[in-house]
Amino acid sequence: MELPARRLWGRLQVRLTSVRRLAAAAAALVGLSASAVSAEPLVFAAASTARAMDEVIVASGIDATLSYGPSGTLARQIAAGAPADLFLSANPKWMAFLVDQEVVEPAAVETLLSNTLVLIVPAGAPPLDLDPSDLAAQLDGERFAMADPATAPVGAYGQAALETLGLWATVAPHHVPTRNTLITVATVDRGEAVVGLVYRSDARDVPGVVIGAELPPDAHPPITYPIAPLADGHDPEGAAHLMSFIRTAEAKAIFERHGFSILDPGS
Repeated sequence: MELPARRLWGRLQVRLTSVRRLAAAAAALVGLSASAVSAEPLVFAAASTARAMDEVIVASGIDATLSYGPSGTLARQIAAGAPADLFLSANPKWMAFLVDQEVVEPAAVETLLSNTLVLIVPAGAPPLDLDPSDLAAQLDGERFAMADPATAPVGAYGQAALETLGLWATVAPHHVPTRNTLITVATVDRGEAVVGLVYRSDARDVPGVVIGAELPPDAHPPITYPIAPLADGHDPEGAAHLMSFIRTAEAKAIFERHGFSILDPGS
């Protein structure tokens, strides 16, 4: 069973409109001409990057359109012909899928970010021990929220980590798959689950949730976020301008403020 997401997606749609308006306002403040921001690249980005990417777009002054979701779902949509100009994935697997589909040039892929897995709990709940008995007591009769491992990289990373730590058998009977990390956070925030697994960046500045435990990075494959323009994108110039800004110190500082780690090119 998948938890309802209508309210959260409604908020996302409102926010995307706001991002475009704010980007135009930012361009006006710095004196950019209308032609300088007339390009409107369509960016498909992992849901876990939403808050950071919103801020990056505003700071860039580029009037981009963003579509957030699970990396696997977005990659399949692109392979089926969705008119994206840039793809930011939360897992190299889905970028490799698009390279195999010949819609992304291998040389165009850049590894951008890294992240950390955490377990979140409602605000006011005690910290968690990474121990089967502690988690079993916490989850007794309750739900564990995590994105679907089949489509969302955070779910795949999360299942791998919990299996390594000997915790998957404890949480699996309570697992309710969500579409992405944004919905996982909202699920715990609303009290519909008592424990959730997300990236550290998702848990920052959310009043209703706190980090209950951080999962060790050696318990799962390395978390990396590759980004690349699409070979047949409709706005290659706009995509190139946005990529140039994403490489700047200003953009990297935004990602770091939202809890991401910056990786050197070629990592």
